[in-house]
Amino acid sequence: MALSNIIGPVEQMALTNHPIKSLYFMMVGGPESLTITMVSYMGKLRVGFKTEKGFIDPEKLESSIQNAFEMILKAAQDIA
Repeated sequence: MALSNIIGPVEQMALTNHPIKSLYFMMVGGPESLTITMVSYMGKLRVGFKTEKGFIDPEKLESSIQNAFEMILKAAQDIA
């Protein structure tokens, strides 16, 4: 498994005068069965997942991630 994060710009950037609306990155070419990458851009967090074919059931992974984010949100709201 590989996990990486990058703190991105808080202000909108442009490439040849074309505004960049969002971005993400992914590490490729490694032997990892599961890769999770995170990047923030303009105050929003983007999370990317890459899995080896047959490594995990995609629906189960999606459900687990959704449940985890809901638990994190609830915990943050409870302390606010």
